[in-house]
Amino acid sequence: MIDCRVLIVGVALAVLAGRSHAQPSAVAAADVTGMKLNHYYTPDKKNHEPDFTWTFTKTEFTIKKGAGPIPKHLIEKLLSEGAAADEITGSWKLNDGKLELTDIRAGDKAGKKDVGLRIFKTAPTVVRVCDPDQFVFGAGR
Repeated sequence: MIDCRVLIVGVALAVLAGRSHAQPSAVAAADVTGMKLNHYYTPDKKNHEPDFTWTFTKTEFTIKKGAGPIPKHLIEKLLSEGAAADEITGSWKLNDGKLELTDIRAGDKAGKKDVGLRIFKTAPTVVRVCDPDQFVFGAGR
């Protein structure tokens, strides 16, 4: 049986070393196609249930309004300033820890040419996109 003091010292050392949480890890293309939006954070750090959809095929993505609109801070990352959209589409690929979004469109209007969003895993089935205003997906469920 492990002495409780040894366990407490081990946990304290992990916290002091900054390892109290899982370290971010790389995301594979297969993870992306299986992702389902679980919740997201706005720039004011408020947590929101998924009131819109963001889905991925092997090479394309689609973001659609649902019970709520596409979040303004996400639209601002993908479209020109002041734009609004009920649906945004485009192509995606992974590149050096980023989710590269290209061919971005809102209907017949072109969006930004190329947008790179940080993407990383914080658990085997949890993928986060952007930072600090994160979109949190379940993967492989």
